[in-house]
Amino acid sequence: MQSIAPTLESHGDLSIAILNAGTCEYLDIADYNSNVIEKNIETNVMGTARCVEIALPALRRTRAKGLPATLVIVGSSAWWFPFARAEGYGASKAALAYFAHSLRADLASEGIDVVLVSPGFVKTPLTERNDFPMPFLVTAEEAAERIISGLAKGHNNIAFPKRFTWILKCLNALPQLFIDRMAASMARKSSNEQESRE
Repeated sequence: MQSIAPTLESHGDLSIAILNAGTCEYLDIADYNSNVIEKNIETNVMGTARCVEIALPALRRTRAKGLPATLVIVGSSAWWFPFARAEGYGASKAALAYFAHSLRADLASEGIDVVLVSPGFVKTPLTERNDFPMPFLVTAEEAAERIISGLAKGHNNIAFPKRFTWILKCLNALPQLFIDRMAASMARKSSNEQESRE
């Protein structure tokens, strides 16, 4: 990351930084391993935080010239609902949402906009490894178009696809008891439990 800083200077003023570091590893609760949590946090949260450390000085130099500067953090809509096996991934994306909102508050006085992107399922080599249905799946090109459109409209929160993200937001608004029951009912049996029953 440190080696990128001089490269940023060679391309002129940095007006927008889109930080899209991301990975996803699922947890088998029957074989709980905190390393799975760490790997998600390291890439998704710390990877993004380290990118901010490089991008922010360049964005500040852009603002000092009176030009607009925007920091975009790509998270996930997963942080609105406690999906089973996603303890590490969901926690990392919830952390990113808080991180983005806090940065927005701190950087408001400097005139640097902070945008949080919360996509649903996007077709990528990473999601192709998922072994479960992915409703309202969009292509990477469609995701990029929606992000660009949201930025052009000046939105500071961009969530898509709308049908999927609204469902998650509505579920998140339910009493916690209902959320817990629904999440538990959606949880699949662990591989160890399945083997013991066969």
